[in-house]
Amino acid sequence: MSFHDIYGHKRKIETLRQGLVQKRVAHAYLFSGISAIGKKTLAVEFAKALNCEKEDNLHDSCGECSSCRKIRRNNHPDVFFVEADGQFIRINAVREIQEQMKCKPLEAKQRVFIIDEADKMNDQAANALLKILEEPSLSNVLILITSRPYSMLPTIISRCQHFRFNPLCFDIVAKFLVDRMNINDQKALLLASLSGGSIGQALELNKDDIVDYRTELLELLSGTRRDDPFSLINFASFLGQGKKEIKEGLDILNTFFRDVLIYKETKKNDMLINQDKASFIFNHAARLSGEQILQNIELVERAGETIEQNVNKLLTLEAMAFKLNY
Repeated sequence: MSFHDIYGHKRKIETLRQGLVQKRVAHAYLFSGISAIGKKTLAVEFAKALNCEKEDNLHDSCGECSSCRKIRRNNHPDVFFVEADGQFIRINAVREIQEQMKCKPLEAKQRVFIIDEADKMNDQAANALLKILEEPSLSNVLILITSRPYSMLPTIISRCQHFRFNPLCFDIVAKFLVDRMNINDQKALLLASLSGGSIGQALELNKDDIVDYRTELLELLSGTRRDDPFSLINFASFLGQGKKEIKEGLDILNTFFRDVLIYKETKKNDMLINQDKASFIFNHAARLSGEQILQNIELVERAGETIEQNVNKLLTLEAMAFKLNY
């Protein structure tokens, strides 16, 4: 694997490549963005490119030399992965970095430390890392990875070259699922649309049998009537109790009503995410006005935002169910 094999993040990759070619590599980087978006994958590929033994390859890794193979297998003596011990990254982990930095790399051109979930450093560890960043070393590179940069010391962030990772376009996520996981196009499109731009989230959704859950949810939606309180309460209950399950259900409803609106306005099937559920979409598009569909989308989004604030989940879902247009 090399930079070429990474899906998305082209600007980040190009910036790192330019640094390699121009020999202007920063002593510390911060990769921030939502979880499971490819930050750690890119950090590992950068470590490989920094230390690739193929001399005519100045801006990528060959994937074949001894250094590339060792990093891929996670047994390179100069590439270290630092992770939380329980809830925190503790000062002992940072002290180990300090000790390693006192010596020259054993094999690598530049020793690399990849600190995953760097926001989990406790106060002592964060202050110790700050001292390291204040005294940079040419033979050592730090890569901090986080989905919560706002939880980190501003003084740490300011001493790193900060790469902000945006969610991937859903067509890129879908392409990964088709190319790498051999998932059929229609299912890949659905998983990608529900993933929030995260390949890792798409893979998790695939494990959760999200397609079967979507079918049950849409069938229940089609049988729900505003004049039947019991069916409305049943629909709200079906969406689940845990935040993760509820989010999946609301995301499905969001993509469904998005499809209904698109078909209402365009009458084009090829623009739909849920193409295999065309009959559900056509029926709702025929029954609802554009204003009602937009209201449904707003109600679903507002319910998701409310649940994130730890408000009573079932009451929130029931309130949404009673206001939706069916």
